[in-house]
Amino acid sequence: MVNPTNWVKVSPLDNTEMGTLRAASSAEIVTMIERARQAQASWNQVGFTARGSILRQAARELESDSLELISVVRAETGKPSRLAQGELTAAIEMAEMMASYGRFASGSLFPSGVPGRQIRVERAPHGVAALVVSFNTPLPNYAWKVFPALMAGNAAILKPSPHTPYSASRFVEALHRAGVPTDVLQLAQGGAETAQALISGEVDLVSFTGGYDAGRSVSEATAGSLKKVILELGGSNPLIIFPDADMAKAVATTLESAYSNAGQRCAAGSRVLLAEQAYEEFRTEFLHQAQTWTWGVNEEDSVSTLIDRQSAEKYESYLQKCIEEGAQVHRVGRGESDNEEVPALVQPALVEGLGATTELGLREIFAPATRLFRFSSEEEAIQVANASSYGLTAAVWTSDVNRAERVVGALQAGVVSINGPTHGAEINIPFGGMKNSGNGTRDAGVAAIDEYSQMRTISTFFQA
Repeated sequence: MVNPTNWVKVSPLDNTEMGTLRAASSAEIVTMIERARQAQASWNQVGFTARGSILRQAARELESDSLELISVVRAETGKPSRLAQGELTAAIEMAEMMASYGRFASGSLFPSGVPGRQIRVERAPHGVAALVVSFNTPLPNYAWKVFPALMAGNAAILKPSPHTPYSASRFVEALHRAGVPTDVLQLAQGGAETAQALISGEVDLVSFTGGYDAGRSVSEATAGSLKKVILELGGSNPLIIFPDADMAKAVATTLESAYSNAGQRCAAGSRVLLAEQAYEEFRTEFLHQAQTWTWGVNEEDSVSTLIDRQSAEKYESYLQKCIEEGAQVHRVGRGESDNEEVPALVQPALVEGLGATTELGLREIFAPATRLFRFSSEEEAIQVANASSYGLTAAVWTSDVNRAERVVGALQAGVVSINGPTHGAEINIPFGGMKNSGNGTRDAGVAAIDEYSQMRTISTFFQA
């Protein structure tokens, strides 16, 4: 049983308390699911076009709340307002794109070999969707799950991270103002125990974004129920850089991939695989460009805080283990080196000298650090890139189009870019990974509607 518990949300920006929150109890979760179940049938009968109109209004409501939402996200996560603004824009675009499906074809006709028989295939909702999301990009995380779930005709219960409770509250309130019934979209605040109660409850679909260990727990908790499960998990994503790459651009892109959002991205570029001939040039240029990056809590800083003190301590512990294993850790960027008032603030790092296939060399960091490794051949680069148990994103830098296509074809990753970053998902493009980065499902794009729907085949037999 999950008993109601309180927790204090602390802003990583200044370590001040934002407020005290209460986790939903087991009994409350059961009631939420029952209410969602009762409301879902009516919501489905509203139809695609009407639901699309409501989602379009939701986009307007989010836009009208932009200043408050940006302020809340900054206070909750520590990220600069410009990043929060970009994430809000992405969330609004997701609402608008999903709304457009109200005017698109949502089924198909198939010929039949039986005289007098007509076959159509259409989408049907699953029922009640449990949506459990991470803290790192809160508004897009809500949007990527809530909007396709609702558009497909499901009722939804959103369980945000305990690190981002207030942005979730304001997001849900905006959708209620837009016309989404309160029982069709509900909010369950709390931590891991609340998530477990929701996932194990009588829901029809579970959609989870988070780390591998938590994703595995979701799979175990749902294994006996056959409910639909969507998993978007972590990554230890390689950038493979060949000697003929545009080195200045490759370095600039690597810095963005590794350090933007303080490295708290599942798609962060945390492994840089360099051809022997390119290693020193890349390293020198990286250390040079990195000095233009600033870290701190001011709006103009390039890298802000991690989500909390514990994450900062975990990051520092990782770097210390790297040093103990003989690696060289270079602190980069300009900022305040010692700030006791902001314990979640850390300095970005570049790590050299780890074994490319060791545990420390392959681990997901989820903080502003990246690692350099050497390779001597195309085959070795592919082997090292694929050595990770993750397979979310990757990038290949080369001016040789044939080499680029060969390497891309051999990489075990769900999203790959050529001469681009490891991050940067767009709302109309399927996003998800291979291996331990997911279970084959996809967020965003048309694929999202397919994931939150199930196909139903209907046959009509006409009288001769």
